[in-house]
Amino acid sequence: MHKYIEEIKETLQKPDKINSYSFDENIHYFYKGYKNLDKPNKFILVIVKYLNGEGYIISSYLETKIK
Repeated sequence: MHKYIEEIKETLQKPDKINSYSFDENIHYFYKGYKNLDKPNKFILVIVKYLNGEGYIISSYLETKIK
């Protein structure tokens, strides 16, 4: 994912969609679509956990669709 650092930053700043799931309300999934990703992937997913008002990136992935 190191070659997608700028896309990860942009995904956090201007996501296409943000999802959260009931199992942990402090975790949010940020998605943004890009055309330049390794095929068949179309989206970058950045998973962020919020603690004490601060957000921390847990992980990031290439995805084929928004879940």
